[in-house]
Amino acid sequence: MKRFCFISIIVLLQFSNIFGAVVNDVVAVVGSEPITRDEFMSRKKFLLLQARSAGQKLTDADVYKDLVEERIMILKLKELDYEIEDSDIEKRLTKVAEQYKLTLDEFRKQIERDGVQFKEYKAIMKKQIAMESLYGTVITPPEITDAEADEFYLTTKNKEQFEGDTVARLSWIFLKASTFKEKGEKKELANKIKTDLNRGVDFAKLASIYSDDTATKSNGGDLGYNLLVDLNLNKKMPSHVKYGLDLVKKGSKSGTVSRVRETVGRGFWIVKITDIQKDQNSIRSRVKSYLLEKRSQESFIEWLDLEIKKMSVTIYPTMK
Repeated sequence: MKRFCFISIIVLLQFSNIFGAVVNDVVAVVGSEPITRDEFMSRKKFLLLQARSAGQKLTDADVYKDLVEERIMILKLKELDYEIEDSDIEKRLTKVAEQYKLTLDEFRKQIERDGVQFKEYKAIMKKQIAMESLYGTVITPPEITDAEADEFYLTTKNKEQFEGDTVARLSWIFLKASTFKEKGEKKELANKIKTDLNRGVDFAKLASIYSDDTATKSNGGDLGYNLLVDLNLNKKMPSHVKYGLDLVKKGSKSGTVSRVRETVGRGFWIVKITDIQKDQNSIRSRVKSYLLEKRSQESFIEWLDLEIKKMSVTIYPTMK
């Protein structure tokens, strides 16, 4: 199961009847910091929504772990004479709302419509700010060398996430077929062209002879360069361009020629990857940022684990 917090801990349940009515309101104590029943139930509801959306299960232990970690971080910040102000949380929430093009009040209403108390969302945000505030204090950022970054990139299966500045040049041959009669004729011709390409006939030459795309026919079907990963999600990309870029993402090399493809109602086409240009400096920089974040989190987890072991943590019986 995916973890809902930065670290897994085992907390021994300490049963006690001494505290009487107090235990009804306080479900756990971390150092000198209590965790109330209301806090537990509010956090549980929030995490339960997350778990369900991810198709996962949630236990009371998961909720306790999340809250215990939060208290540990807040206590450490107090020890460092640092307090997260309400204004800090407000600024962060405003930025999040702006990402969704909402005002803070509109964002609050949306959160509550999703079944989450806004005060709980603020508590989650406070935990995030606490973690970020401690990052630069309790851990030393690791150094990532060029060699480490290059090795990671070469061995990772998901290279695409680091290739934001990579461009691929494509060419195509398009055979228009808008009628049923044309479809039969052009499919036969497309298969013949594909056979010639497999025999080594020049792609640009065949494009200049057979392609029905007047915009590219004269220059051998050249479609120019396209970013491998386009961050403009609203950009509508032609199906043949998307297909060619997908071939590159899957590891196809320069010179690769696709099979015959059909766009229903339009015709048949074949795409060729004519060139791939990777900005190695950009790739290395992205890999370094990724590894820095990953290793910093691992170091933070180790620090938090030690702090939890040193801290007195008491959890009372789960509420009915």
